[in-house]
Amino acid sequence: MKTKMMTGFALIAGMAAAASGQIVGSGHDFSSYAWSDGEICKPCHTPHFAMAGLPRLWNHELTVANYTMHEGAGTAADDFDIVSRLCLSCHDGTVALDSFGGETGGSFIPAGANLGTDFTNDHPVGSDAQYPPDPQPSWWAGAFHETPANVRTDTWTDGSGVDHQVVGCATCHNPHNRGNHDPMLVISNSASALCLDCHIK
Repeated sequence: MKTKMMTGFALIAGMAAAASGQIVGSGHDFSSYAWSDGEICKPCHTPHFAMAGLPRLWNHELTVANYTMHEGAGTAADDFDIVSRLCLSCHDGTVALDSFGGETGGSFIPAGANLGTDFTNDHPVGSDAQYPPDPQPSWWAGAFHETPANVRTDTWTDGSGVDHQVVGCATCHNPHNRGNHDPMLVISNSASALCLDCHIK
């Protein structure tokens, strides 16, 4: 029993060290900002009293913004997978960075990281970015990989309850800066490697 407990503690310590190595000094290391309470993780996550119904022990106020998307009007609640919605809870600029732990803050994300609510000049994401699209249009064949090697999709559920795999924030980005690929990419985009994971050119 003692050996199992020690092994468990070692595993947890190792995981904590690995996570620390990924985020310390990255763009999501908030510890130097006054609004963060001097912590890295707390603005997004909490080990206790997390927000009900949300993944990742979520601690930050969730966006309820309306968006302009590639195919028209959309909303955070109805048109985005939950992982992207967590990201947009800071990056759409409608919720303060320090709105976490049940508090309402007043420090908003700076312009360079603020995507705003108009996504027509960004890569399609959300409900208008199914991967692969269903039904597949004629231009799809030969233009995209069926199964990207390094990127991921997330699930978005449409109004009729049907699940779709969609391109979202985590398709290209890792908020914990895995591998230190700027700007927080899942893999390096050297020679367009990340783009070419999906696109055949």
